[in-house]
Amino acid sequence: MRAARRRRARKYAASRSPVVLLGPRGGGLRLRDVVGELEAEGALSPGARIAAVTAGWRDREANEGLIDPHLADRVVDLELYRRSDRVAEADAELAQAHRASRNRLKALRRAYNLRLQGLIEAHRRLAELRGDEGVLAAERDEALDAIRRLDARHLDRVVEIRSEFEQRMAPGERDAVRLQRREVNARLDGTEAIVLEGGHVSNLLSRLRLFGGRELLAGRPVIARSAGAMVLTERIVLFHDRPPWGEGNPEVFDAGLGIAGGIVALPHASARLALNDRTRGARLAARFAPASCVLLDPGGRIDRAGDRWSGGDAVERLDMAGRRVLFRTAA
Repeated sequence: MRAARRRRARKYAASRSPVVLLGPRGGGLRLRDVVGELEAEGALSPGARIAAVTAGWRDREANEGLIDPHLADRVVDLELYRRSDRVAEADAELAQAHRASRNRLKALRRAYNLRLQGLIEAHRRLAELRGDEGVLAAERDEALDAIRRLDARHLDRVVEIRSEFEQRMAPGERDAVRLQRREVNARLDGTEAIVLEGGHVSNLLSRLRLFGGRELLAGRPVIARSAGAMVLTERIVLFHDRPPWGEGNPEVFDAGLGIAGGIVALPHASARLALNDRTRGARLAARFAPASCVLLDPGGRIDRAGDRWSGGDAVERLDMAGRRVLFRTAA
């Protein structure tokens, strides 16, 4: 433990804005402990004030219990969900355009999932097929490439639809948004770190984008839990192999903020993924390679300082054979 802290301290000395990704609550890892380590390693001043984003919890935003109570007197909640409601009330035109854009994305997602289901079923059946491996291996590779091409095309279309909305409506230039952004910046003043809590990943991501996205988080250490970790990645992947309605397929949902590069964050992985199914695991790892599919279960934590990620013995990733292996380090 002390050796790991010394390694992180050396990295933080080179980069004053570390990023910490956490799994869901539990597993003995408390937010106060993470903050305490950042203070001990020089990334935060002792007793520093901390900004919080709890928009993923919607109407429970800023409620007691969402943030470690031992840090309550140091935390300033930015209330991004409530502020987005105020923007919608003050600017009906922007709210209507956002709903229209959201409906376009829902239609796109339905079409993508329909196509994805067929491609994954073909890949699954090819994996079970027996015969000339010299022939079948090439067919399996092509089937996987087809899934990757669909994922990439879908992500491009999501970004295109969202960009069309942003270019047409220019939210950051509208009075209602400007007012709320000024208030957010006033709350940020004097804080040294930002905590992103979990909850509903879409709500969290859209509110972060409305109030500045990467710029909102720039220049401070960021601690992100569960869905908060997902929104920091380059590509948000939704997943549940065993949903209540039957078998599910991991799907590309949206581009994240791109702060946590090289990572596909998978919170609650042990509960949501059929990790004993090597074929599924290998397909998931290969779809998103070279990014690491990180299994962020309760108690899991990975740190980035400089250009490298590191994790302890509590964090695993999927390798290309679909096995659970220790995450350790990644560029």
